[in-house]
Amino acid sequence: MSPPDPRRLLILDDDALVGMVVESVARLAGVATRVTREASEFYASVADWQPTHVVLDLTMPATSGEQVLAELAARGCRARIIVTSGADAERLSRAMAQARADGLDVAGSLPKPFVAAALRTLLA
Repeated sequence: MSPPDPRRLLILDDDALVGMVVESVARLAGVATRVTREASEFYASVADWQPTHVVLDLTMPATSGEQVLAELAARGCRARIIVTSGADAERLSRAMAQARADGLDVAGSLPKPFVAAALRTLLA
């Protein structure tokens, strides 16, 4: 019998449908998941659940993904980060470059709409 999958994915996306799709794909891949829609709930889960992976939307109404990435860096987050957005490719690229420069482990990006196989690859 194999040991349980140690991966834990924390999702921050203000779009409930996108969060559910990411959660479904991850769960089918054997990854434990939590979905959050607001930064305060997300930060609490980072602290108490210690995710191994994070999927983070760049474009949200109350805070930007760039602000969340900066806060994760300030908190010394060790999770692998997957940045997702319907924003232009240049914004995604800049956000990932800054996150890496700030010491975050950025696995890659998922431009919306994304393909489930791309998410599974980034979670591997």
